[in-house]
Amino acid sequence: MTIINAAVEAVMDLIDGLGLFALITRGALGTGEGLVCEVGPSGPDEVYMDKNQYIILDFTINGKHANLQTLSDDMNRIHQEIIMLREYPSGDDWNIVDITTLTEPQIIGREDNNVWLMASALNVKIETKL
Repeated sequence: MTIINAAVEAVMDLIDGLGLFALITRGALGTGEGLVCEVGPSGPDEVYMDKNQYIILDFTINGKHANLQTLSDDMNRIHQEIIMLREYPSGDDWNIVDITTLTEPQIIGREDNNVWLMASALNVKIETKL
């Protein structure tokens, strides 16, 4: 597994550990309620002489739920709890050094069946250890 995918999976595990209305998956929102994530345009912020990198990932989160309060509470809880962690996951050749809010959860629409849509984004800061 690549460093980026391993870090994304680790952040997804952190989110799943919050016990929200749904487990988070990668990709597009389906027809039912749920939470999804994907990496937005990102790249190395710094590259060092030993070829290690400091990478900032834009980690987008989209949610869909019929109850706006449930959706809003859970989306905001992700940002409230994940960014307050003091320790983050790591692997053999990478570690997450920080996670911050890029954009707060916001309503982006409502489907014809009255299901609410929200979106937000985290900055996931990764340091490689090659």
